[in-house]
Amino acid sequence: MTHAHKEWTPKIAARTEEILRRAEKLKPAWIRSIDFSLYWVLLFIAIVGNFIISVILVPFLLILEGFSLYFSLFFIGASFGWIFSFILHSLAHKHQHIVALIFIPALALINVGIFAILSNNLIGILNLTTPPHNPFLIGAVYVLGYVLPDSISHLKRK
Repeated sequence: MTHAHKEWTPKIAARTEEILRRAEKLKPAWIRSIDFSLYWVLLFIAIVGNFIISVILVPFLLILEGFSLYFSLFFIGASFGWIFSFILHSLAHKHQHIVALIFIPALALINVGIFAILSNNLIGILNLTTPPHNPFLIGAVYVLGYVLPDSISHLKRK
């Protein structure tokens, strides 16, 4: 038996969305409660994870500079962002997803920027030859890597 691939017509897409909306409303209250709780636990884990990653970045900030530093920041941000995006897409509703995509990267930018300032202070205290880093640029490179996987995923779905 051969299955011919058909493009989704607007009518089929609308019907599918309606079926999914109806199925969500028919979920028992305890399952909706678990879904909601799981989402907030995920957000908490993402916040804690970003804090832990910020602490882990300090040695990188102390010894790396230039391309190797920015590549490392981007790669670590993209790795964590890919994991978070994968989990979030399997759990969250669209309106919850938007909140997470604004809140978590903003918090990550602030967090990584603060740790960049702290590492700059450590560079001075330890008399290292590494030049001080721009905290905003450090945070921006990390957050760019962090949001890239979800952005690519979003573009693929369109």
